[in-house]
Amino acid sequence: MNFENINSAVSRSIERQSETGAAFVLTRDGKPIHIFAAGLADAEKGTAFTPDTICRAFSCSKIVTATACVQLIERGLLDTSWELGWLIPEFSDAKYVRGGKKLDSPPIRIRDLLNMTSGIAYPGDWHEGVEVMNKVWDALDDSIKNGRPMTTQEFAAAVGKAPLMYAAGDEWMYGSSADILGAVVERVAEMRFSEYLAKNIFEPLGMEDTAFYVPADKRDRLAVLYEGAGESRKLPEYVNLCIYDYDEPPKFESGGAGLFTTANDLAKLGAELACGGKGVISRRGVDFMRTNGLSPEQRKTYNWDSTRGYGYGNLVRVLEDRNLAGTLANEGAFGWDGWTGTYLLCDPKEKLSVTLFVQRCGAGTTQLARDVVNASYAALG
Repeated sequence: MNFENINSAVSRSIERQSETGAAFVLTRDGKPIHIFAAGLADAEKGTAFTPDTICRAFSCSKIVTATACVQLIERGLLDTSWELGWLIPEFSDAKYVRGGKKLDSPPIRIRDLLNMTSGIAYPGDWHEGVEVMNKVWDALDDSIKNGRPMTTQEFAAAVGKAPLMYAAGDEWMYGSSADILGAVVERVAEMRFSEYLAKNIFEPLGMEDTAFYVPADKRDRLAVLYEGAGESRKLPEYVNLCIYDYDEPPKFESGGAGLFTTANDLAKLGAELACGGKGVISRRGVDFMRTNGLSPEQRKTYNWDSTRGYGYGNLVRVLEDRNLAGTLANEGAFGWDGWTGTYLLCDPKEKLSVTLFVQRCGAGTTQLARDVVNASYAALG
């Protein structure tokens, strides 16, 4: 197989100053078959970006959270039909706001969290009633700064007292559902979210550099997060979703955005989701994970450019229309991206996974991610 087009795409993004640094890992049949990196993890110090550079995963954390939830479903410990209020009582009397009034919502179910149809917003999203959710996130941020940080459970309880943006199940809206699922995992597994992930995903897969913080002996491998690249590159003057560069385990463990990891580490999860072999998740579990969960009505609000041609379920997009998506990947391939430009695609048909990491604010699915996915499939012949 010829991987030169992959290497060229990564190098070109650095040369054109679209990215400061990037790392790529392609796996097939459970093993890496091509690894490539270029550019800088720290432009000021001249530190090279490598596959072992530690990065802020942001929403690629959701793939890990989804894997944990499917594990619990496989083990008979969680059911998508369960009402969220059975596990977290503060959600038992769900309300949403319309015309300045609080109206009764149907119960939020676990499937609503997994499909992002819960009505639970992210901070800053424009919607009637979002001001209360903004205050919850502000309170979380204040608690961290004041040295008395909320726990994952305390955050979930506070969210449960805030109004929803719409009646549960009515619409797809990207929001804080995965963070609430972290609290759900804790309740069901009867252990901290981080402990569950370590015992059931990270340790079995050998993901030694993945956690909700970066310890002192690994800080020299943490990439700098930049706004822009090249001449426009600068350090951000804000912190997104209360994800600080923690050097010790945080109290609030964000299932939606909180993990730090490397391209090499996330590729190990990608390989497991693509072909199994480590016993972390069954083939039936993967098939469930990559099944669309949205109704035609819910799909009306599932309208991002990066989701064209994809269904959605279990915190991941699932490829349904290759032409509309503009990709050479197979139908049924699934994954997600992060705000910092982290990206994972898993394809059980080819037993292949594509992992790409950059560290740029607001990146999401980058042009580079699209390029290396197409180059990866072309390399298969």
